Amino acid sequence: MKLSLRWRILFLTALAPLLLAAAALYTVHRDVADHVDESSLHENLDHSVAVFEGMLATRSRALAGGAKVVAQDPRFFSLLMLGVSQQDARFTQTVKLMAHDFNAITQTDLFEVLDRRGRVLASTGAAKSTPAARDSFVRAALKGQVSQGVLIEDGAHYQVVAAPVLGNGRVVGVLLLGATIGSALASELRSQMRCEVTFLNGSRMTGTTLADTSDRIALAARLAQLRQGQGLVVHRLGILRIGSGSREYLTLVRHIPDTPRSEAQFYVLQRSFDPELTFANAIHRDLLAIAAAALILAVLGGLLLSAQILTPIHRLVRGAREMQGGNYDHPLDVRRGDELGYLAQQFGDMRQRERTYVGSLEQATRLKSEFIHIASHELRTPISVISGYLDVLSHPQNGIVTDKHRRMVVAMREHLDRLTRVAEHATQIAEVQSERIALDIQPTPLGRLVTTALGMARASSTGREVGFQSEIPDPTLLVSVDPQRIGEALLNLLTNGVRFTPDGGQVLVRVQILDETLHLAVEDQGTGIAPDALAALRTHGLAPHEVQHHRSAPGLEHGSHGLGLGLPLTRGIVEAHGGELRVESELGRGSVFTIVLPLSKSLRAAA
Repeated sequence: MKLSLRWRILFLTALAPLLLAAAALYTVHRDVADHVDESSLHENLDHSVAVFEGMLATRSRALAGGAKVVAQDPRFFSLLMLGVSQQDARFTQTVKLMAHDFNAITQTDLFEVLDRRGRVLASTGAAKSTPAARDSFVRAALKGQVSQGVLIEDGAHYQVVAAPVLGNGRVVGVLLLGATIGSALASELRSQMRCEVTFLNGSRMTGTTLADTSDRIALAARLAQLRQGQGLVVHRLGILRIGSGSREYLTLVRHIPDTPRSEAQFYVLQRSFDPELTFANAIHRDLLAIAAAALILAVLGGLLLSAQILTPIHRLVRGAREMQGGNYDHPLDVRRGDELGYLAQQFGDMRQRERTYVGSLEQATRLKSEFIHIASHELRTPISVISGYLDVLSHPQNGIVTDKHRRMVVAMREHLDRLTRVAEHATQIAEVQSERIALDIQPTPLGRLVTTALGMARASSTGREVGFQSEIPDPTLLVSVDPQRIGEALLNLLTNGVRFTPDGGQVLVRVQILDETLHLAVEDQGTGIAPDALAALRTHGLAPHEVQHHRSAPGLEHGSHGLGLGLPLTRGIVEAHGGELRVESELGRGSVFTIVLPLSKSLRAAA
């Protein structure tokens, strides 16, 4: 399907702004996404990591300093210097009271005093440790080393310091101080870093600031999914996007400092992505609105441009159609100073020249038709006189008795008949060219029409050994035509076929109904028509053959003058009936002349 010129103009005018809008939308979307993802939020999370780990380091130093001060206090280490045999209930109570007093100063969640054997003498604070959890820290302290790290107890995390207590240069006990890594610390971090904080021991959350249960479930599910297979390697994860349906978070997962890498001890920092998404979506909406406005303006501009171009073109086309119908005065109404205005002016001038030229041709045609008409009538008088004298000369009483005289009379009679036919054809040609041919349309049986023409062709082909055949599907069909005129046209074609078909050949009349048209085809067996002569025949009004299954028959060569006056007469009769005359020929394969009549005008009813 071909696009009209208007649609092509609209397409071309709208294509450029549409492509520019798409490119701008893609570029801005990419830049905004890169800025949001890689710049502001990522930098914020990286800063939060530094703040959190710096805070843990500060707390660790504070715990170590507090443990050192307490362990070096004489009241503290002097009690631990007593031997096992000297330790009784009073001793134990004294150590607990002293631990309580010192813990009031340090304000730690975990404050435990252990003897030189690693047994707990006193434990104050909100939390307590188990031997298995504190074993590694206590053993290092009993060796005289200050041990720091994260103690994992009952699903909770504690940042601890185990300091050795020295008396007389030897280790007499251990002081274990610890601060909880949990919800309180997460809330403090959230207020400073403006991001959600979660601590995990494996899949268990030991502390979080996520208030929505769906957010917690989404985080746990995503981490569980990441831990499948070979385990979770957090330093390779980068920034994750975790959404719970109601919101979306940019998520950073890291190991808690001072915990073994082989254990699943994590802290998670999450920054809501919703403000950035809102900003990005607003940018997208604005860009789409601009793109839509640009597209609308482009379409409106295209419509205006197409109207400016197509309106004068349509007027010129309408003027050309009117000129084709004979109206040379149809107004163009194109007054412009551009190329289209110049084209309209030139078209108007050409139309006036064409009208003058066509008028001169029509005048010449009328004069030619009148001349032929007058000449044909003028010929009838001498033809009548010659015919009368010939009748007198051919009478036996006038002394024409020799064979020589008889041959002379016969030759004169033949040439007189030919001259008579020329005069009659000239009259008919004049009527055709002047469009004054009168048709006597009446229902005529198709079989009788063809049979009559064949009979007249046989009668006129005496002395020739040429056969005649006909193929008529239904001879009883009634055809609404002028039987005399169509019969004469058919006879002209048959006579032409006989003339150029060698003795022993045949001429075929084939009747067919194809594509709602009636086809009367006359096929001869001559040598065919040369290509240049065939082109001349078609140039003078014959349509190219369009029925592929017509069979050509060999015949002798026709020239462009093959039918003499019979060809234009036949064509005029057929066109007066609303039909056309077609020819198909090939050298060595004969010729086919076909009368094509519209079925709606020719075929009326069955007898």
